[in-house]
Amino acid sequence: MLCCWLAMTVSAQTTIEPNLKWGKPTQQELTMTEYAADKDADAVELFRDVDVYYDFINGDFRVINKVKCRLKVLKPEGKHVADHEIGVRLSSSSSVPETVRGLKAVAYNMENGKVVKTKMESSMIHEEQIDKTEKLIKFSVPQVRVGTVIEYEYRLESDFYFQLRDWYAQTSIPVVYTKYSVMIPEWLNFHLDETGMSHLEKKQEFASMTIGDDIINTETNIFIGHNLPALKADDYIWCAADYGCKVTHELQSVTIPGYVYKDYSVKWETIDETLFDDEEFGGRIKKSSPLKDEMTAAGIPQIADKQKRFDATWKLLRQRVRWNGDYAFWAKSGSKVLKEGTGTNADMNFLLINMLHDAGIEAEPVVLRLRNHGRLPLSHASLKYLSTFVVAVELNDSTTAFFDSSAEDGYLNVLPACLSVERARLIRKGKSQLGGWVNLQAIAQGTTRSIIQATLTEDGQLSGTMANALSGEAAATLRKRWRTAKDSTELIHQMQEDNDFTISDYQLQGRHDFSPNLHETITFTKQCSTADGIIYLNPLVVAPISKNPFTAETRNLPVELPYKQLETINVVMNLPEGWKLEEAAKPIVLKFDGINATIRCAQNGNQLSVLYKLNINRTFFTQQQYQDLKAFMEKLVENCKNIITLTKTAQQ
Repeated sequence: MLCCWLAMTVSAQTTIEPNLKWGKPTQQELTMTEYAADKDADAVELFRDVDVYYDFINGDFRVINKVKCRLKVLKPEGKHVADHEIGVRLSSSSSVPETVRGLKAVAYNMENGKVVKTKMESSMIHEEQIDKTEKLIKFSVPQVRVGTVIEYEYRLESDFYFQLRDWYAQTSIPVVYTKYSVMIPEWLNFHLDETGMSHLEKKQEFASMTIGDDIINTETNIFIGHNLPALKADDYIWCAADYGCKVTHELQSVTIPGYVYKDYSVKWETIDETLFDDEEFGGRIKKSSPLKDEMTAAGIPQIADKQKRFDATWKLLRQRVRWNGDYAFWAKSGSKVLKEGTGTNADMNFLLINMLHDAGIEAEPVVLRLRNHGRLPLSHASLKYLSTFVVAVELNDSTTAFFDSSAEDGYLNVLPACLSVERARLIRKGKSQLGGWVNLQAIAQGTTRSIIQATLTEDGQLSGTMANALSGEAAATLRKRWRTAKDSTELIHQMQEDNDFTISDYQLQGRHDFSPNLHETITFTKQCSTADGIIYLNPLVVAPISKNPFTAETRNLPVELPYKQLETINVVMNLPEGWKLEEAAKPIVLKFDGINATIRCAQNGNQLSVLYKLNINRTFFTQQQYQDLKAFMEKLVENCKNIITLTKTAQQ
């Protein structure tokens, strides 16, 4: 009996059963201190029920979303689950197409062995306008601390019956139980798309609903998830939700027998047309810039070289408007942006397109979804997936370059990593075709070429210069590092610590230039280890990679790198007279799918030559490739830290 009791106690502490009763947290939920399946979790979603169904009001459909959610705070960092927001779509008319009703939230805490309930007051609910198409309802649950159980519920009523919201089964915290049910009247035909790597239980139910004098059939699809792992943010994943369990719906057609049939199936080509014809988007492209006279006075349209003409146009815009740090799709008027002197990337991009047209340069928007928002779907098209756009610039008949006004440190074809997406749409009309897919990730590459010239003395003192030529994303990254540094002295100090040398002089050429290139020159000294007539040194002088970025034992998500990279280091080291490599260093060649690295070291007379080359030619690796990728990087780090020994030859 004692053994059975102990087993039951241990089981109660390590497993959590779904509680489907609303408003009644169980003793187990109230007293649990960790989630057995993920002991590092700072909070856990105990229960979430999203019930979507249709009503027919005033001669039209309305879709209702009823949401109930229960969460548990396990650690101080988990208190973030007390803050929530609900996106509400707006209409260009005076009507209110979406409304949140019945928003309630309660915190349950154990105090002196009793359950204490604290209800959310209306003063803890706020509205925030995002743009002309959306606002946020924000709320915070009170009295939340470690051990708190939170419940909240609301009903979202929407006239956008043709747009069902995407449902994500997984979140940034583990999920014990989640359920999604969506009831579709037979008059509405939706394309359903289910993605994700975890298993969901699925079933269907059939019923009917009354619409006026008609009784029509309904189909309800139900998805249930049990014990789903968290989709945790990671340095090498842009949007974890891309790989979580998700259900999306896109309306294909509406059929009312004897009355109407309307095809709602949309292709991306239709989206292109819609945007081009939209006065707030395509209409903005066709306008002249408020800076046209200023451009003419500066002689910008007369600059013969198109690239230099583009540079001059961008520099003028940058003098007048600064990026405010936000990405957007829709924009304010050009005159208002110029008056305020700051704007989103969309505000600035529309102005840039207008200015380029005035300068005689063809330019079109390339619409996309930010990389950290997820990929654009290929199976169905919708404006709701688009979050911003960049500018395609036609420098000549065969060359199109891409630029974004948020690229404070970039250049043509040097975009911020969050914009370097595989799928983007070029909005173009009046040419051989309308729009088309563009791969912005294909143009993203960072290149660093380093030449180190150094002299080694018999006491192990190494001195020399390192000249680094950076281009593309590598140059933009270094520019950003200097632009955002709080203190240049601290930045130099960090370089010294990272490379284990002392910097006596540092020069950075082109730091403020609008250019794809940057040049860095570092004069340094470094003390190598010596003992018993032997000098120990790293022939690369500086380790190009000092630690493996992949340390987790396992990984449930793919690896996504920001861009392709090419790095080369050429070292020419003058050795003290009469010293040589104790043992010839063997060439090192490492290869993995899309990555290769080479390290070669050789002595010729009193000169040591070293070559290092790393070429990362792909940016996506599946979770099945993780172990091999991790092993490759571990081997690379190991070889970048290799120490060679130099000995003095015997006197003849």
